[in-house]
Formats: sequence, C-alpha cells, structure tokens
Amino acid sequence: MKALIYRETGEPKSVLKLEEIPPPPLDPGEALVRVLLSPINASDLHMVRGRYGYQPELPASPGIEAVGIVEAVGPGVQGPSVGTRVVFVDTWNTWREQIMCPADKLVPVPDGLDDPVAATSYINPLTAWALTRSSHNLKEGNWLLQTAAASSVGKFVLQLAQQYRFKTINVIRRREQETIIRNLGGNEVISTDDQDLRARLQELTAGNGIERAIDCVAGELGAEIARNLAPGGTMLVYGALSSHRQTDPSKFIMPLFAPRLIYSTATVRGWWLPRWVLSQPLAEVRAATSNLLTMLSNGTLTPPAIVRYSLKDFQEAIRLADGEAGQQKVLLDFSERAA
Repeated sequence: MKALIYRETGEPKSVLKLEEIPPPPLDPGEALVRVLLSPINASDLHMVRGRYGYQPELPASPGIEAVGIVEAVGPGVQGPSVGTRVVFVDTWNTWREQIMCPADKLVPVPDGLDDPVAATSYINPLTAWALTRSSHNLKEGNWLLQTAAASSVGKFVLQLAQQYRFKTINVIRRREQETIIRNLGGNEVISTDDQDLRARLQELTAGNGIERAIDCVAGELGAEIARNLAPGGTMLVYGALSSHRQTDPSKFIMPLFAPRLIYSTATVRGWWLPRWVLSQPLAEVRAATSNLLTMLSNGTLTPPAIVRYSLKDFQEAIRLADGEAGQQKVLLDFSERAA
C-alpha cells in the first residue's frame, strides 16, 4: 500500500517520501480501514519537524484525522461492519492507504455527510467543543474570550456559541477579519492592529477582568490576556500560532506578571486535544465526535473551505497547508482516483 513516510525529523518537503509499504495485519478486536481522505493539520507538520508533543517511533506517517471505509474486521468485533464509512478517534499515522486500529476507535459517518467534511470532523471541531463545553463547561449567557478568532477552531467556537448560547469576545489581528466574526455571530471584536487590547478589555469587562479564555497564540498576546483575567479566572492555552514555523526558543515564551497572577488566583493552563481525549472515557469521546458529525451533516456547523490533492502532488499540498492558518483545509486524497 502507498504511504507518506518520514524516517527522520526535518522540513516536511525534504523528509517526507511517498513509499510502498506492506499492508498492516488484522488482530482480534481491530478493523482494517481503507483511507479515502486525510487532512494536513499544523500539528502534522510540527510532528514531522520534531516539535510536537507526540513523537512516533520512526519510520512513521503523519496524520491524526481521516475518513475511510471498513474493509475487514478481526475476531470479536461487534461493529462497525464491513462497508461502513468511518472517522477515527485517538488514532495516529493516517497518511496511508490502509489503517488497522481498534474497532472502538471508529465512529460511523452519517449517510448525508460528504467525505471531505467528514475527514475534517475530528481535530478542529472536537477541539472547539472540548474547550468550550467540556473543559470550560460554558452555559447559556457565559462569556468566553478567544484569540485567533478567525482561525479554523475559532470559527467553530463561534458556531458552537450560537448553538449553546454563550457569548464571545474575539481577538483578531487584522480589522478586515471582523466581517468573518460578525457573520458567525461574534458578540464583541477586538482588533489588535488598531485597538489597545488592555483598554478595550477593561472597557468590555467593566474592569472586572475575563473569567474564561482560550488562547492559541501565546507570546506577548497570550500574556496580555492572562494579565486581564478576573479573580479566579481561567485561560486555557491550546496553541502557539505566534511560533508558527518558528525555530527561536525565545519566541515560545509567554511572559506572565507573577504578582497579578498571584493576587488574582487566576489559572493559566496548557490544553492539548490528545491529552484531553485520553482523560475522557472513550465512549464519551466517540459520542462527542458523533454529535459533531451530526451537526456538520444538518448544517448546524459549517466546515472551512476545502481543497483536495492527489498523493503525487503531496509536496504542493504541504506547501499550501503550511501557509496562514484558517484559510483552506488541505486534504490528501488516498482514494483510487489518486492512484
């Protein structure tokens, strides 16, 4: 079978190769899935560069998200049955034509949902849902501040806010992004290119500070959000876009003002989807994923723009995916059309 493989960490364009490898064996309790489409996420490229929180034993394939069709099941598997379209949870190495994994890590896809949308239903939608509904446990009327509000995750947060009726303060870095936020129902927008972040936060919170925040920028921006947390407030840091493709270690630093943190007893905590998944019962992760698939199917959630590339064009796909986040979701096509 074909697979994108890297045998050493480095720049994806240099170390990733399209190779022919043996198909995986099928063990009891497992299913063999033929991959149709798998997205290129920033985390995949960080992994290839050796900078991600999870590093597989090499050689390996990137990828933690895909849609496919069950081709075979091992002894003891109750479902899903052969021929079922599925997405994966807590499964790595998805940039290959076939994947063998525990059958209970597969979630059936609704009949009306297109393959490209299903392929992108795990990382960004589940991150947005888990941050807002699980970790922050937002209820109707609660306020949430988010940075990089025009990113893929940020857009899903805005749509979930409409569904669950919580309110949002959205930090963006360019004023032209405001239209995107407003169209998705964002309540307040702060553009750091023409507004003073601290003054605007003081105004919006009447000087009381932010009770709940999610941040995927880190750096000085994340630190400023942390300085404006309310007493007992919580900020979850789930990314560092300020360090995208960054190699200078100093750029990863988020300078916090200790006295402000101490006297407010606020919390600034790291958050990572794979660790959240492992902290939850698998049945609940599957249920959340299934619910998100339903919302994507019925139009409650709208996916980002999607572009597909055949395997032979994987270098061009990586180049596009390595650009600015949130513009297009790039998919690798592992179906017969890409052969």
